[in-house]
Amino acid sequence: MSADAAGAESSGAVPRGTSDPIIFRPRASLRMGISLSASLVCASILGWVMTPAHVQNQFTPVQLLTLIFFLMLMVGVALGIGLSYVRADADGLRFRNGVKTYAVPWSQIKAFRYRDGDPWPFVLVRSEVEQRALIGIQRSDRDYAEECVDELRRRLGEAYETPPEA
Repeated sequence: MSADAAGAESSGAVPRGTSDPIIFRPRASLRMGISLSASLVCASILGWVMTPAHVQNQFTPVQLLTLIFFLMLMVGVALGIGLSYVRADADGLRFRNGVKTYAVPWSQIKAFRYRDGDPWPFVLVRSEVEQRALIGIQRSDRDYAEECVDELRRRLGEAYETPPEA
């Protein structure tokens, strides 16, 4: 990555005029996922420590494992959304939605859809599944999300050697 692109990425601006790889990540969701997960884990530990020993002894191993399972499930979902990303490079898109990662070459991408009210943009592809969500770019990031989608459209236009659609 060039020094200009690295500086723009760290400052929050989306670099323009470059085909270097770029990664978009949700900002608000990541902050919320980390803070809520940490709060939930700390509250669970504090709740267990503050519970009297005679009440703790009434829990069976299966009940404890069930509580731990649901705690880990909630943390996993929060972090799965927050750690999603969209990576664009010369070959196409690579994006992670939760725990599943997808790779889509530019030749398989028809367009990007990001309408008012959509929580995240969608990539329209030429396959059995006609669209996939790009959870790594979220409306809660406001102007940054718009800039990310504009950059993806610009790169798609470059891949097809046509101007991007607005």
